Amino acid sequence: MNFVRQNNNSVDGDLVAGNKSETTFNFINAQTIDELTRLYDTMKGDGVGESSGGTFCEQLEHYLAASTDGDVRGLESKLRESGREDQISAAMRMKEQATKAVMRHQTSRTAQRIYTIILDELYTNFSLTVAPIIQAGATRVDVDQRIHHLLQNTKIMLGENVLEISVRDLWALLYFLGGNCHIRWDKC
Repeated sequence: MNFVRQNNNSVDGDLVAGNKSETTFNFINAQTIDELTRLYDTMKGDGVGESSGGTFCEQLEHYLAASTDGDVRGLESKLRESGREDQISAAMRMKEQATKAVMRHQTSRTAQRIYTIILDELYTNFSLTVAPIIQAGATRVDVDQRIHHLLQNTKIMLGENVLEISVRDLWALLYFLGGNCHIRWDKC
């Protein structure tokens, strides 16, 4: 076994004395981008697009309702039990803002579809890229980096983004998903 000694190093990036492995996930589906473009075009005229008649589509209702077949803890409990007490206050406000943003668009079937696509992307990519490293015991820094990457990729996917959804709004939607029992930040 060889040992490497390093002294008096000053770096702004990674300092590695051995092997380093990084995995980057970029899940951007061209069909999703095409559908978003069509939906945006529909909304451009009146800002509403297709009317919903005041009801929510079935797919969006799935995310609005708290799931009863999984982890039914509330958002505050999930954050506390995953060592994220520092996020509780902001997360509760952001979750409420996300809920209100979705509700503001209840008269637009088009906007509902856009939100459904976003929630599908966040949920699926969280499940495929963040949850596994949580289960593997990754540090909070590593988990947060993966979440940041997920948010950035989702923001890129939005393209023209007629609803003007920011990265912070996407982060709020993650708390929305956590509060409605769809995702968690601790091991199962």
